[in-house]
Amino acid sequence: MLAVTAGAQTMVESFEYANNDELLAAWIPSGNTTLSLTNLVAPRASGTNSLQADFNFVSSAWATETIRGPIYTTPLAIASTQYLSLRIRGDAAFAKSDFRNLYLYAYDVNGNFGRWGTATPTTNDWQILNFPASGIEQPWDSPGLPDLSQIVQFAFFQYGSQAAIDTYTATIYIDEMMVRNSPLTEFPLPSAPRVLLDDFEGYADTAALTNFYSYQDSPAATVATASLETPAPEGNKALKLAIDFAPGQWPWGSVRSGMVAPFSLPTNAVVSFRIKGDPALAAIADSGTVFWLSFYDQAGRGINYITPTAPVISADWTTIEARLPDFGDTSTVDIGNLVQWRILVEGWMGTADNVALSGTFYVDDIRITIPPTEQPTLSLSPDAAGFQLTMDHLIVGANYELRTSSDCATWTVVGATNATSTTATWPVANNQPQAFFHLVQKTAP
Repeated sequence: MLAVTAGAQTMVESFEYANNDELLAAWIPSGNTTLSLTNLVAPRASGTNSLQADFNFVSSAWATETIRGPIYTTPLAIASTQYLSLRIRGDAAFAKSDFRNLYLYAYDVNGNFGRWGTATPTTNDWQILNFPASGIEQPWDSPGLPDLSQIVQFAFFQYGSQAAIDTYTATIYIDEMMVRNSPLTEFPLPSAPRVLLDDFEGYADTAALTNFYSYQDSPAATVATASLETPAPEGNKALKLAIDFAPGQWPWGSVRSGMVAPFSLPTNAVVSFRIKGDPALAAIADSGTVFWLSFYDQAGRGINYITPTAPVISADWTTIEARLPDFGDTSTVDIGNLVQWRILVEGWMGTADNVALSGTFYVDDIRITIPPTEQPTLSLSPDAAGFQLTMDHLIVGANYELRTSSDCATWTVVGATNATSTTATWPVANNQPQAFFHLVQKTAP
């Protein structure tokens, strides 16, 4: 069922057929495949039907089943910058296979065809596949790549195995195949923010640090070595990253955190960290002498904040703050469920004849702060013991001091609170002399 273009999306096939007879009049399966309609659809699908394909894979080399769609009377035009997106639900039965790729084939008016492919999921969770149109490949038996502006038919080729493994059955579900200007992304509800990513205080020694962080270096001979450094600008410990940069262009060294419980990067969040660079790079520094802080979601998709050159070659501790727009394009990353971060230093852009060089860099106190929508406020109200002072619009996790004065010239600290909510209270005795109150934020969360 070919739909019309709507904005940046063309629904190629929604499988909203009235019954199985209508489905089978449009889509033709191979001999060991059974097609049917089902009301099992993805949670955010717009329709009520999906295609169920039940495969019976025989024991033969390159066991393959096919599903061929209708031939369009009006060709479909696909720009090379667009994406072919669809919803798919896999089957654990594919786990036994040595080759389980699903290919989407496209045919043009001249009989040429190409394909996009990926391994079929082995879970029964709905997933989204986004194939860049420009990534189309020419199969061995095609006369040539198709003219994407003249597409008249689509088909699915599902491989069951490469070798002649035992016969088995498997089922997939496909829904809402469309052409889009951007990848289709749908993420679960966001997790809570993770206020402190790492202040490096919790590691007993360097072995504990490197048990959590793993090394990632540029493909050349760059070598990074992580350890703990004392003293630190906050607390007693910081990350020390010694890097032997390889000769040539674009050398970098990094450490990547272990996987953690999902956390969000809200749109109004401020990411802050401290960095101390190495002046040894000053003589060679260029636009490629930068520090990266990257975040990754559960699918491994990442976003990156890249500093200017100055902090990387400075011997002084520099506090860096970044907001969500500073991380570039976040549209294809689940910023509500991030699970990993990376700390990376790039030595230089350079030229092919750049010589090797070493540097030592320090990082500390990586945090995500959610600024309050309003400034803290104070209000007094009577209670049984005298008065209650209410402090509102606090930042959860921040430390505050409550100060009092009789003349607004000399202030005395009368209390402190580590905010566990956005509101806190303080008792004020009925017989206390007239006074002014002042709330001061001492530390960030």
